[in-house]
Amino acid sequence: MKDKNRPPIHSYRFLIVDWLQKKRYREARLDERVEFSVAYTEQGSDPGLDTILETAMYGGSWLGGPAAGITQEDWPRRRDGQPLAHVANFHLGEASGVMDSAMRAGWPDTREDLPHHGILQIFHDLETYGTEPADGDTGGWLVRWLPEPDLTLLASSPDDLDLPTDAAQEVTAMATFSIPTSLDLDVTTEKACQAAEEATIAFQRMWNWQRTQDRHAGPAPITHLYGYSQAGHTVAGGDILPGCLPLAAPGDSYRLVADIESGTTLDGWFGDASPLEVWMRQSDLDARSFDRAWCIIRAD
Repeated sequence: MKDKNRPPIHSYRFLIVDWLQKKRYREARLDERVEFSVAYTEQGSDPGLDTILETAMYGGSWLGGPAAGITQEDWPRRRDGQPLAHVANFHLGEASGVMDSAMRAGWPDTREDLPHHGILQIFHDLETYGTEPADGDTGGWLVRWLPEPDLTLLASSPDDLDLPTDAAQEVTAMATFSIPTSLDLDVTTEKACQAAEEATIAFQRMWNWQRTQDRHAGPAPITHLYGYSQAGHTVAGGDILPGCLPLAAPGDSYRLVADIESGTTLDGWFGDASPLEVWMRQSDLDARSFDRAWCIIRAD
């Protein structure tokens, strides 16, 4: 990728806006809708349990692997007794500390509405798609916030949990931005859609280089908090969630809390590299009602 086309994936907002206003992306008007996001990279961290064990007591984030703050006896299970897989552990203090004051000043509203301490745990049965209202009755996922977890406790998966692959990867939070896909544009000309697609490809290629240090790495989705769905924000917020997680309060809205790609560390966990998305009503997020979160496997 030529230097002039490289997106500033963890930089000041004005540099991000300047990049999105380049001629090749301008038609999509992405600079008007860019949002702050927290991305996760495995760069510098070896996969495996040993790396997680070295850092877990001091706070850290990882995909797969053990669950912090619980014992095996407390391991979450579906309503039929099947154990859930531990998908992600996000250290929220790390996520809230990704920007210094100068960088933060450039974002008028970061909308960092997750708590700024404790850990966010995500468990899933790897089967429930979350596209039908009845999926919420299965207990097929669990999203919870542990404000003061006992980080000396790390529970491995129960013996009766059959995972598609072993996965345990420490990841590091970094500040970045998020843009709508071509499916989510306010303008829908062919030129605008092409501009949005090119911007998305450049963004994902740059992040894949960041993660792998492979200059030939192609575009790949990233795991991130906040921002836009990489599989299409409008499909989830407009087609799936109104029937599954209806809005009741005037002025309420849907928020994407986490977007977890499954093409790398969690390869094979969610079908053909489908991402797992965690959505909440803004009112539930404000109230810290994580038990009301809704998870969707984006196989569409």
